[in-house]
Amino acid sequence: MPQSKRRKRKGNSYRSSVESHKRTGKTLIPPAIHAMRGKLDFTSWMNDRLPEMLWAALIFASNERSQAFREFVRIFNFVAEHERKAELECLTLSGFAGLDVQLRKEIINVITANPATSKALSTLLMFDGLPARTEWEACLSNGDANLPLLMVAVGDTLFHQSQGATDCRWVWVMGVAAGGQMSVAPDLADRVKGITDYPYVEPGASEGGSVRAIEQALASMMLRKSEWSETFWVEAWEKSPCIQLVPPRQDQQLPLSTTRQGISEAIEGLESHWNQTHSTTGVDAKHDAVFGMAFFVLRILSEMIGIGISNGILARVGLRTIFEIRVNLKHLIDKNDSELWKRWREYGVGQAKLSSLKLDDIEEPPEYLDAGLIERIASEDLWEELRTIDIGHWASGDLRRISEESQLKDLYDQYYPWTSTYTHGMWGAIRESSFQTCGNPLHRLHRYPERQPLNDCLYDAVTLVDEILGHVGKEYPSFSHRLLFSSQRIVR
Repeated sequence: MPQSKRRKRKGNSYRSSVESHKRTGKTLIPPAIHAMRGKLDFTSWMNDRLPEMLWAALIFASNERSQAFREFVRIFNFVAEHERKAELECLTLSGFAGLDVQLRKEIINVITANPATSKALSTLLMFDGLPARTEWEACLSNGDANLPLLMVAVGDTLFHQSQGATDCRWVWVMGVAAGGQMSVAPDLADRVKGITDYPYVEPGASEGGSVRAIEQALASMMLRKSEWSETFWVEAWEKSPCIQLVPPRQDQQLPLSTTRQGISEAIEGLESHWNQTHSTTGVDAKHDAVFGMAFFVLRILSEMIGIGISNGILARVGLRTIFEIRVNLKHLIDKNDSELWKRWREYGVGQAKLSSLKLDDIEEPPEYLDAGLIERIASEDLWEELRTIDIGHWASGDLRRISEESQLKDLYDQYYPWTSTYTHGMWGAIRESSFQTCGNPLHRLHRYPERQPLNDCLYDAVTLVDEILGHVGKEYPSFSHRLLFSSQRIVR
């Protein structure tokens, strides 16, 4: 198998590399969290602040961007010139509701003065929990809720770094500035000028980053989670349907890597080669391990090739096992130590003894276990009363360290961590195999249960098995059976 090619990181990627995370014990902390830990009270843009700026999102969604900015400048001018402008610093739906009735009516009347804006904002009335609903109703009574417009408005602003979200975050920052509540240090004057110039620069320009940074800082200091934020998402879910985000995944058009007949021929060839190289009826730890591992992975592969299995959960569990055997076998061969071959075997026998002893305390063993066979395995090399049980690791390490020593760390990163989530039934595996993303932005792209075929594991499994068969041929020459067709065969 070829060395994996490391994917080039995009220069403007928002993702931090693994190396840039700060390790604390067994936890990797993202650089942003580490730098600001304990300094700010974080709120979520999507969960907490977007619902508060929904009125702004609707204005952007219903106008050309330049026209929307003109609407907001009109609103900012009203705030800046008002004798009680300090009370108007928070241009959020909950902020409006927190004003006294007279001031609340004034600001909502100004916002809805434009008929086109009033029509777009009528969509707010579909929410029973809308803050200051009475005042909004008085200004929006002639409009009807526009669900498609609402979905566009929320969809454009759902991701905190999107253009739509940045535009709305700019509205909130400028509202604070218009209310006279934002003082600026001299060394930050250029950055603030960039924010005031934001409507006149190209979308995606560097000013957007400044807008998001200042809005995040101000929100952390000034905003707290509101009842409206939670109410909005609950009502949005109840009043709109789930939407399939993507069509069902089609089966991969992968090259045929092997066939059931090819696996059968490999097993028959391996059995024949075992007979030719078997030299004693005593314990030959190396011979039994090399051939035993090969037989084991071929059996897994023969089960994986069943209809629908290679696209399923069990195939990933099988792939993890095949990979672990691949690493262990190479480690044993690289060390070339007869004592280590025996230790690997004795560790497995000890596990059989441990399982057998535990079964003695169970009145009705589970049906999948053959208790008598496990007891025989525990004693067939050595009377079990003389057999110790190692509850650590047979190589006094772990698979990651063994992979590094065996120059297989690249394969470890490819095949072990994610397949292990399937073995342990962790959320990532459950999420990939059993849930689909809802395409309705009003549902926050939540997950709903839907089973889809997973990516096919067979080619990866066959490639690993071929490498194991290659080790058999190296340690016991002349065994040449491989599973991949010759045009696909990769030698490593």
